[in-house]
Amino acid sequence: MGQGLGRATTPHSADTDMGETHIIGATSIDRDEELQRVEAALKRLERGQFGHCLYCGDRIDLERLQHDPAVESCDMCEED
Repeated sequence: MGQGLGRATTPHSADTDMGETHIIGATSIDRDEELQRVEAALKRLERGQFGHCLYCGDRIDLERLQHDPAVESCDMCEED
């Protein structure tokens, strides 16, 4: 009767472990992408292009930049 009292190793528990690994991996990718966006924004700042849309060259609204300083496009180009 003492059988089965340890940790269950069913296919479902393996799926959960794999799912947790997938979530951790996705978070790492998100972090890497965000770091790339910030580094690109810093380069635009150095070149005097920060705050200007990469697609049309217009100024990006201050409110938009305050929400996301690494944003690359104005409202109009974002919609396209």
